[in-house]
Amino acid sequence: MKKTHIPKLDDFLGGGIPEGSSVLFYADPGVECEAFGYQTLQSRLEEGDHGFIFTNVTEPSSILYEFEKFGWDLENEVKKGQAFFVDGSSYFIGVPVMGKYTIEDYSQIEEVVHKAITDVPDGVGVINNLSALIDYLDPGETVSIIKKWNKAARENKTVLLYLFTEWDYETDLIDEIKDSMDCLVNLSTIEERVIIGQGFMVTGATWTTPSSSMVLFNILRPGGVKIFIPKILVTGPYNAGKSSFVKNIAPNSVSVDKMALGQVPTTVAMDIGHMEHKGFVADVFGTPGQERFDLILDLLSKEAVGAFILVDSTDPPTFPRAKEMIKKCKAEAIPKVIVANKQDLPDSLTPDEIRKAMRIDQSIPIIPVSILNNEGIDEAIDALLEILYR
Repeated sequence: MKKTHIPKLDDFLGGGIPEGSSVLFYADPGVECEAFGYQTLQSRLEEGDHGFIFTNVTEPSSILYEFEKFGWDLENEVKKGQAFFVDGSSYFIGVPVMGKYTIEDYSQIEEVVHKAITDVPDGVGVINNLSALIDYLDPGETVSIIKKWNKAARENKTVLLYLFTEWDYETDLIDEIKDSMDCLVNLSTIEERVIIGQGFMVTGATWTTPSSSMVLFNILRPGGVKIFIPKILVTGPYNAGKSSFVKNIAPNSVSVDKMALGQVPTTVAMDIGHMEHKGFVADVFGTPGQERFDLILDLLSKEAVGAFILVDSTDPPTFPRAKEMIKKCKAEAIPKVIVANKQDLPDSLTPDEIRKAMRIDQSIPIIPVSILNNEGIDEAIDALLEILYR
């Protein structure tokens, strides 16, 4: 199995892509699909495989620059001979050609790409972009060529990744192309009155029964494809450690604080941050804990998809307030994790004791954490992500 190292995609594919398989990343117009092919190729190069990119829409120098923006050094892989280009673009737009193979006539496409496939046995080939191929060639000829390439890929145990923007082509043509593939990954816009993001889902795979879940994603430069969580709420009673928790999981977060007379600062508006964790990115919003700010809870809870509920493990009298805040921010209806903070203190209650005291259902994880000692925080994040994308 060849891992793509795209968050959640390998899970959906049962561990990765089998050798010799063909994968079609088909995207709505306006949705970026190149990053999925490029990131998979990059991950395979890092693990020692060989690969190529056949480009008929963008000259290789632009693709090298795109890899550089993602934080990947494809140029070095090309220099080492581990990767190469099939340049089907430069000649036609009048710029210097580059690549192991170049195409100066569309009649050469089938043969030259076939040769590239045989050059990278057990490796990976990226076809960018199938849409342009359809525009250049007769539709029936395009399907015939794809089938021949896929046959060569199976014989050479080469994974082929096709990038395809699904314009207004004939339905029969689209169906034929999809039927010729071993795996289909749909990249689409997520719409609710307006477009709210981009998502992917595996719509078919010959070697496994994929999850039918749609996953939101962002494409970061640098970084590549990341799973995107629009809004995670961090709430809990006063002095439970919410701002410290947000600052830990989102180091560049900002807070609005007010200094009470002779006391520690307390958040009177909100904490806002951006979290990155194991291929996931999320916008994080922390709420103040005092009752006089409960109106903010209602505002911040809108459209939250998950929540961390912070409690002070040493202060059981605040547990009822924590449950009240769960209700006020409507966290009862979304995935949530109880973060049992201050576990470094000798009088802290265990998660089982907290569960009993709060009468919390067994389905809700309670994770022991010491924010002061940076212990348990990753486990709390993992627990929420597991619920969101189990």
